[in-house]
Amino acid sequence: MRKFSVGSLILYLVLGLAIGLADPSFAADTHVIVGTPQVTWTYNGQKSTLRKPLMVDDLKIGDIIEIQIPPAALPHGFITIKKDANQPPLETKDLVVACGEDKSSKPNAVLRELDCAGASKFGVKFTGSMRLEVLPTFKDETNFWCVIHHAAMAGILKLKAAN
Repeated sequence: MRKFSVGSLILYLVLGLAIGLADPSFAADTHVIVGTPQVTWTYNGQKSTLRKPLMVDDLKIGDIIEIQIPPAALPHGFITIKKDANQPPLETKDLVVACGEDKSSKPNAVLRELDCAGASKFGVKFTGSMRLEVLPTFKDETNFWCVIHHAAMAGILKLKAAN
């Protein structure tokens, strides 16, 4: 019979627990929002309208939001907006750490742009995709719209309600 050292037994126990307790529900999900030629955002079977913003309300900290603008679509872009009572909505870049920015310069940022091999796609017209990570500072809903179509193409990002 083979004898194992105490160190080996502890290592196998730790590895076994890590594998056994791993839960795929804790993994980050990717939420895909698509800009369409009909001047709408779509997500998970939903579509924005002139009167109803797209609602993405199943986010978790660490999740990825992927904004896709197909080449055949009208030009679109994605930017966060700030909505205060009795004030018109204002575009704000303060809520996103864009490519090339230092995260310490935006302590209130709730999203971080990923895939920064080229120039930032946040706040400008683009085709292709842009990915954003949901940061631990994300608490309240965050509004957004298309940089070209504004309120005609709006949406809301929100954390999934606790069960």
